[in-house]
Amino acid sequence: MRTLWMLLLTFALTSADDEAPPAPEPKPKPAGEVEVGEPGVKIEDPAVARDKIARFQAAYKEADEEPAKAELVKKLGDWDHPEILKTLVKLIGERNRFVAIEAAVACARQSDAAKAGAALHRALQNEKRIDVACALLVALGKTGYVKAYKDAEKWFKKESAEGRKAAARYFGGVKAKEAFRLLAEELDEPRPGRIDDPKNPPASWWKERWEEWDSNLPYVKKALSELVPGETFDTRKEAEEWARVEGRTHGIEW
Repeated sequence: MRTLWMLLLTFALTSADDEAPPAPEPKPKPAGEVEVGEPGVKIEDPAVARDKIARFQAAYKEADEEPAKAELVKKLGDWDHPEILKTLVKLIGERNRFVAIEAAVACARQSDAAKAGAALHRALQNEKRIDVACALLVALGKTGYVKAYKDAEKWFKKESAEGRKAAARYFGGVKAKEAFRLLAEELDEPRPGRIDDPKNPPASWWKERWEEWDSNLPYVKKALSELVPGETFDTRKEAEEWARVEGRTHGIEW
């Protein structure tokens, strides 16, 4: 009898009204923080690579949801072979942005960095979507493809927190020393010169600008440390003074 009473009491205490709310779904990472995984497992036998591609294509054709297609692309990137790289390259320009992002990341996991980098760069030159461009920039940095510098510079200068973040990661990835000043000028906290100036943007503009700067700062600092190993900089003035005294010995000019 006591056991039955305890069961009834437990049921009452765990009624639907008292149930904890379901945990919120994890938010996707901001576009500029996309990660490139470990290199794919190298396949030596071309027949094995072709079989994996055939299986991928069959599953991709059957998948009817964008995230499902993207997940298949991501898994294909777990393998490394020239034929797999060719398949991934064809998917970089997909309208499906989820697929395009995963294809860019998967390309950067392939061992032929030169071919992957060239394909990623071609895609970046025609890409308008910020989230896809961010994936391309980060992937290009991972491949060490230095020829995309000018395009990365354009994205860094755009008013986009994520584009600037991804471009900073590219600069660090390819050790682009010509980006030193560009990065250093983003170290200082943004502040209005004269608050009473009628041309001064409204407080909401400064709030947005500050939040972008705060989000980018860790990536800017990391990129600078990758350009000059062993050195850290907290302010623009500090970086400029160092560059004028020590920069040339490190191939850096202000």
